[in-house]
Amino acid sequence: MAAYLLSAAGFAVGGSFVPAGDLGLRHDVQLLADSGVVNSPMTSWPMSWEALAYDLSSVPDDSTLPTAVRKTIERVKGRVDANTRRNAARFRGGLGFADNPTAIRGFQYTPREEGEATAGFSWLGERLSINLQATVVSDASDGQDFRADGSEIGLRLGNFTYALSMTDRWWGPGWDGSLILSNNARPIPAFTIRRDVLKPFETKWLAWLGPWDLRAMWGEMESDRVVPNANFFGMRFNFRPHPMLEIGLSRTAQLCGEGRPCGFDVFWDMFWGNDNVGDGGITPENEPGNQLAGADVRWSNTWFGTPMAFYAQFIGEDEAGGFPSRYMGMGGVELTALSKFSGTSYRWFAEVASVSCDVFDSNPGHNCAYNNSIYQTGYRYRGRVVGHGAEGGALITSLGMVMATAGGNLFSALIRSGELNKGGRPNNTLTPIPLDIISADLSYAHNFSRHRIEFGLGYQDLEDPATGTSDDEIRTFIQWRWNP
Repeated sequence: MAAYLLSAAGFAVGGSFVPAGDLGLRHDVQLLADSGVVNSPMTSWPMSWEALAYDLSSVPDDSTLPTAVRKTIERVKGRVDANTRRNAARFRGGLGFADNPTAIRGFQYTPREEGEATAGFSWLGERLSINLQATVVSDASDGQDFRADGSEIGLRLGNFTYALSMTDRWWGPGWDGSLILSNNARPIPAFTIRRDVLKPFETKWLAWLGPWDLRAMWGEMESDRVVPNANFFGMRFNFRPHPMLEIGLSRTAQLCGEGRPCGFDVFWDMFWGNDNVGDGGITPENEPGNQLAGADVRWSNTWFGTPMAFYAQFIGEDEAGGFPSRYMGMGGVELTALSKFSGTSYRWFAEVASVSCDVFDSNPGHNCAYNNSIYQTGYRYRGRVVGHGAEGGALITSLGMVMATAGGNLFSALIRSGELNKGGRPNNTLTPIPLDIISADLSYAHNFSRHRIEFGLGYQDLEDPATGTSDDEIRTFIQWRWNP
């Protein structure tokens, strides 16, 4: 594997990335993947611009493709060309304002705070990529008024980019949540490795995996927690053995930190699953850390004349016999449609997430998910859970719709209904008591040449089932982005 990491790639350019949170671009590239236009795996973000450039470099000018697909190819190619231009400085900026910013974040990026002002600079060379971004916020929820989120400095060696990164991440096929790593929390500063061009193995023994992706990260969490400066490790491998099938294997861990053992032997025990008290001399004093691991799958096809996809994700909160156990679960279905003449494309999805342990049991553990006896702040970073935005103990159903016009304008709608913190865990970042939730959000984004403006309107009602009392609110946001 070490030799492969350093192997030369025929498609050489510095490692630029497609950030998580761009709902319109994700809709577009998933449409191209389901249409057979691109081959790269699509469920790990940030993605590589180089992967899309490589796939689109061999797309024929096929007039038989539906109008919406051809318009989507044009939009994505335009963004690929702009973001893979070498030795040219690019500047960007943005403003965002929100009244009652959403507390449960799906894939779509919306303002985290009441006011945000962002400026950025990027440069891409043959091997080096620089992406610097600074954001100033008002009334910061975590006390940090100045943020470098979205920044990355990367070096490409062979077909991999090695980077110091503070970018949003999303691992999994879900549109409203990921059970293991999402952009619900601010990005954890980390050293990362990711593959750039997602070509299949050339050897016949592994070629059956199809196009594949591999990424890993090692970061450090904040100091204001029960175990200050805990480390965060993550790795993901996903592949497409069939054009209609994508499989992902993910794993994360919290380890080290002040007052905890740390070193190669600790990492070794964690990596090989020797991390439970009683296993191979492991005691509460030297227990390596807190791990999550599991798998996800997405299958697409055309049924009853309609392009559809089914997806699922199962993440274990514990380990038994060297394998994940005490699973959380999520599943969903997607339907897409294309306008024959206007070039507009549509996507509908329904998604259900049970963020409780032992999801297959009749009595799930509602206080288990994202909590740990050693790392008592839990699977959280700066006041938000790193996994699914609905937090531990939730049972959430989401219905969503995305519509992209030929010009790239985007309309989206999302409805959520369910239960939060069913176990009443006090350290839940959304609510210390069980609550029923129903919410609805609408947004519209419009492109003006090099500018993009987006508006959002939402409603949420939270009800205490024990007392019958409820609290509702209206939320709004507006954000402007300049990115030539």
